Amino acid sequence: MKAPHRRDANDNEPGMTSMIDVVFLLLVFFVWTSSFDEPERDIASQIAMPAKAAQAIAMDDGSAPPESTLDDQEPRREEVVVRILAGADGLRYQIGAVEAATLSELISKLQRIASLPTSPLLIVDPDDSVDFEDCIEVYDHAIGFGFPRVLFAVD
Repeated sequence: MKAPHRRDANDNEPGMTSMIDVVFLLLVFFVWTSSFDEPERDIASQIAMPAKAAQAIAMDDGSAPPESTLDDQEPRREEVVVRILAGADGLRYQIGAVEAATLSELISKLQRIASLPTSPLLIVDPDDSVDFEDCIEVYDHAIGFGFPRVLFAVD
């Protein structure tokens, strides 16, 4: 008959099975809660603010007027203003003074402007009641057509 195995005094270590279970559960938790989608990026655009408005804002809070405005940062180029107007019958679009009845008509006009040899500055100026989604759709098309800078107007 065999002699029973004696326990040593150093054998008081905790079992590793429960520790492995906890680590595995943590691993599963972090894999399930992590997102493997590509992170959403900020829109690479600025707000078109006239120099007078920037100075007025600076004067209201008591600070000095800004050293440079958007107009000073780059050479003066032509501006194309796209207005998005909300009406009773849906959205209307204007490029300067030219009316575009639908989004597809606006897109074709933007594509023709983008194909010109000049590279105009495009400013998207929506009404207050226009959804931001519609502004971003115009922005995406303009960037896709190769406009170098697309800005959003503020009142």
